[in-house]
Amino acid sequence: ATQSEAERLLEGARDLEESIGVSLSARRYEVNRLELTLSIASFAAALGAMLAGIFGMNMRSNLEMSLFGFWSIGMIIVFGCVAVFISVMRYVRQKRIL
Repeated sequence: ATQSEAERLLEGARDLEESIGVSLSARRYEVNRLELTLSIASFAAALGAMLAGIFGMNMRSNLEMSLFGFWSIGMIIVFGCVAVFISVMRYVRQKRIL
């Protein structure tokens, strides 16, 4: 009787350990998905920063004198970053990476 009780408790402990392992694996998967999403967003923002840096290198394009030019280039960069983010996210989802 004592041996069967010990075997039952041992089996219960193994089941609990397996359940905790599955739960931790699912949590780790969610964290990896979040990390990949943030990496894609950082990549898109870095492209926007690169474009802003190129325009900020004291170039003479006559856009720096125009208020409309500043806002239009700023909006183009922001929309471009959003478009890159959406495109990469679609690609990643299509390839079932995310």
